[in-house]
Amino acid sequence: MVDNLKRGLMVGRFQPFHKGHLCLVGQIFEDCDEVVIAIGSAQINYSYTDPFTAGERIMMIHAALVESKVDLTKCHIVPVVNDENNARWFGHLKSMVPHFDILYSGNEFVTNLVSGQTEILKPRFSKRKEYNGTNIRKLMSRSPRWKKLVPDSVAGIIEQIDGVTRIRFLLNEKLSEREKNVI
Repeated sequence: MVDNLKRGLMVGRFQPFHKGHLCLVGQIFEDCDEVVIAIGSAQINYSYTDPFTAGERIMMIHAALVESKVDLTKCHIVPVVNDENNARWFGHLKSMVPHFDILYSGNEFVTNLVSGQTEILKPRFSKRKEYNGTNIRKLMSRSPRWKKLVPDSVAGIIEQIDGVTRIRFLLNEKLSEREKNVI
């Protein structure tokens, strides 16, 4: 049994998985033997804020870890469907992932939800304004500069699935919906 392993959990939507996320994986390995990567909102896709499917995000994360020579035997990638009831969210999350010892989160709402239930460490963020999904999706809709913010393997997967075209389409849909609501 491997119960003596110390595991760190990171939770995110990973829309897309970027270099900041990869940096956090490295931080977790400084403290822990294994990392659990919980892909939140696994059921949501094909919207501007959540353009990629859970399967595509799994592929991106796996490829980025391989590219970075992370030992995959020490990683668990788990898609987690949202529970919209915040009072039971943490229990739901714990039931969907392997046991973990530390939750890594810079999200104040998440920190407040789980306070007193588990150890929480705040990540050391690297270039937080650049390395965030909102910024990357915005760049994807207008410029190739987004590629420097994600691992090469993630950029390759996004190109393979024509993700930039998808994001541009979804942005146009979002803007069209706004216009309809104004009328």
